[in-house]
Amino acid sequence: MGFDAQKTLPEIMHNCRVKVYPNGSHELLAAPAAIFREKGWELSDKWMPEVKGNGDGGSPADNLARAKRRAKAAVRDIALSNEFSHFVTFTLDASKIDRYDINAVVKKLNYWLDNRVRRNGLKYVLVPELHKDGAIHFHGFVNNCLGLVDSGTITGGELKKPRKPKSSRERERLLSSGSHIVYNVTDWKLGFSTAIELYGDYHAAVGYVCKYISKEQQKIGGRWYYSGGDLSKPEILLFDVDYDQFLSDNMGELQTFSCGGLEFATMTLGAD
Repeated sequence: MGFDAQKTLPEIMHNCRVKVYPNGSHELLAAPAAIFREKGWELSDKWMPEVKGNGDGGSPADNLARAKRRAKAAVRDIALSNEFSHFVTFTLDASKIDRYDINAVVKKLNYWLDNRVRRNGLKYVLVPELHKDGAIHFHGFVNNCLGLVDSGTITGGELKKPRKPKSSRERERLLSSGSHIVYNVTDWKLGFSTAIELYGDYHAAVGYVCKYISKEQQKIGGRWYYSGGDLSKPEILLFDVDYDQFLSDNMGELQTFSCGGLEFATMTLGAD
């Protein structure tokens, strides 16, 4: 949409953004100023002085925190908009690849992921993490399309950490009391892998994956996360709201935070 269209700045800028997820839940983010721009509109030079807070600015620490928030929001959007079935961890075998060389790792990883996307319909979102010694591995979500084999290990339930049951009887008891099977991904040949079927509070699992972004102080391989496949995204709607009224409404769990000298309030509403 070009600048010759007759629309004023107040008409394209709004102070409330709503994300609508496939399950019907809504995430509302409001600010006391109109900072959300309608899709398809770029800001002309005559508008720029009127719009505050559009550039990153701030200290390096502020910019890093902002970048992490955006990355975690993007991962959350992907996770809540797609039907993932397993939490996976992919590690790298030092005898097969230099797991400290991010360029070599990303090249191999992307080849493997792209192949599974084309052949198996893989959908994924993965967050890289560095071991204490600097070696790279990945955590994240995949859909139910990869070959899996029972590793013999059980996790969760009454177990404080994953382990192999001492007998088939113990295994059955653990599984019946809330523990879960740890699988290996059969065609991940670059190292060790685990896959655990998602269970319990899905939002908590999403938050767990996002915490890996919080731990890092810089992008790994130029990215905070890796995603691919035929992924869905939330629908984005923009509105104008009375910010003070938004703060006082008791429609859902309300949280506030500051960024770039501006206050924000966020609220999540469950599915109907």
